[in-house]
Amino acid sequence: MTIFSRNIVKEYSVTWVVIFAALLMVVFVTQLVRYLGYAANGSVPFSSVFLLLTLGSVKNLPILFSLSVILAVTISLSRWYRDSEMVVWASSGKALSAWVLPTLWFVTPIAMLVAVLSLFLAPWAEQRLEIEKQALEVNDDISTVSPGIFLESKDGSTVIFVDSLDSGVQGLNGVFIFNREAHGISITSANRGRQEESAQGASYLVVEDGYRYTEFDQSQDFDVTKFATYGIRMDKNPVKKPYVHLSGRSTASLIDEASPHAFSELVWRIGLPLSAILLALISIPISFVNNRGGRSYSVAVGVLIFLLYKNVLGIVQAQVYQSTWSLWMGLTLPHLITFIIFAVLLLQRLGVFRRFLVARRQG
Repeated sequence: MTIFSRNIVKEYSVTWVVIFAALLMVVFVTQLVRYLGYAANGSVPFSSVFLLLTLGSVKNLPILFSLSVILAVTISLSRWYRDSEMVVWASSGKALSAWVLPTLWFVTPIAMLVAVLSLFLAPWAEQRLEIEKQALEVNDDISTVSPGIFLESKDGSTVIFVDSLDSGVQGLNGVFIFNREAHGISITSANRGRQEESAQGASYLVVEDGYRYTEFDQSQDFDVTKFATYGIRMDKNPVKKPYVHLSGRSTASLIDEASPHAFSELVWRIGLPLSAILLALISIPISFVNNRGGRSYSVAVGVLIFLLYKNVLGIVQAQVYQSTWSLWMGLTLPHLITFIIFAVLLLQRLGVFRRFLVARRQG
């Protein structure tokens, strides 16, 4: 690699790291605020916030990599145009096409990382995220309970009230439980309580030293029971086989299925690393900046091209999903059109079309 290429790759890499860190921080903070809001109203236990936050960030990494690539190339080239560095390189005999190979050296490792993320890690994160969300919808976690506030179960059959908490979140004092069952209504009052999990993974609320009052619907009988220890199962409707969307299924299972639905997801996953390469290349001709102007124009164009590319991939994915397009058409056509647009823009920046028209007029 020449000094020229090393300088370009180094400039790209430094800019890319800064942009990627900023984008990741924005996504991280946005999701953190959302999940903390869910935890505050009792929808999500605080112990699950970090897990959900991590899985959500991993799921979004392929998109963040692609966006940071086009921004890194566009901002770097725009700065060189503004600082007249491109004029110096041009006077040294370097045409704009000389930036293609260093850009490929820069983006190829990132595209390989995007491929690993989109084909393997992101589907796994999406699957875990779906399983965790569906488990939270059916499992009641008393770690979200607050002293003096009534906590209702997900199915509405149980209401829990505690007077105070011990030093640990799972230690409860002054526990009151209202439970609506198939045979009647029961009210449980206990001095202490805690949450436990059985060897089979079932969640229980275990209360100690209290009374249980039961009223039966059919006979109108009333039963009072004193207990030392009593357990109430909280996951009344556990998910046996959680439903996972196409985006959460493994790539191997999609290939084995070989259906239009599976092919549509493969079009998206394989298209992400290809789009990272093509977005980096198309940033070369669109980064031109007039020295008397700013560089925000080219950056805005880069963001618009990124959004347009992702929307086109979504449209192509829908066409494959509906069996309108084949798998190979979905994998090749949008990227081929993008490459042709890049070649046309590059040739236009190099003045090939202008010289061709001048030659025809002179001829």
